[in-house]
Amino acid sequence: MNEAVTKRFLLYFRLMLLAWILIANAIIHVTGMEYSWLIFLSNIMMFTLEGDVKDRFWTVELGGLVGLVLTVVALLSITALTPVLGGFFGFLIPLAVVLFILHPYAPKVLNNVGFAYLTVACIDTTALATHLPQFFITFIVGSVIFNGVCVLLMKPAKALAVKSVQKENA
Repeated sequence: MNEAVTKRFLLYFRLMLLAWILIANAIIHVTGMEYSWLIFLSNIMMFTLEGDVKDRFWTVELGGLVGLVLTVVALLSITALTPVLGGFFGFLIPLAVVLFILHPYAPKVLNNVGFAYLTVACIDTTALATHLPQFFITFIVGSVIFNGVCVLLMKPAKALAVKSVQKENA
């Protein structure tokens, strides 16, 4: 893409993205969906990562899922080890293991997105434990749909940008 098309693409894509975000928020508000932060955190992460958008999509989806799974593993481990090892080591050992696992040896699934989900999900561990299936369903279904539409919006935004620059230059 040349510079004029790129600028126009970014304008159109951002406007389409804004409209999609407003539509999604309206749907979430009307339906009373809880834990929508799971969806929007993935979207923020997708657009802050570098690289091809399709790679970012999979990195965010897999990384977020692994982060949520490791959060559950850490919480179960802390619950099991605290009575045996005491509060300090019962907390510290599972946390160290999970953080070590999240080191990006396999960056597609073990990455900063997983760490972000681990961190945010631990803010309210009671809600996580009480509504665990809802957390996973909201993340998996919501973020795939929301981020998938964002990726799909790129194609019409690019086509519209090319068309408008060609029309302008004609």
